[in-house]
Amino acid sequence: MTICPVDPVLCMALFVSDTPCFSNPDAATVRRTVDATLERLGPDECYARAAEIFGDRPDVALNRIQWARTVCERALSTATA
Repeated sequence: MTICPVDPVLCMALFVSDTPCFSNPDAATVRRTVDATLERLGPDECYARAAEIFGDRPDVALNRIQWARTVCERALSTATA
């Protein structure tokens, strides 16, 4: 099992955002997207929406959460280090 070095709620916020998973956003864009999504939805709603996506479309959700974790780790782990 791999431990995510970034707070999982940040990954969930990117996961449920409108950012396409084929994009490669820079660190500033990721931070703005995560901040805006958390401000708009809050952590609980981010998790609720992620659960809904995993329930409805697990085939899409798996790739998207892996993308969100990778992007957040790259963009945010250096910001907190």
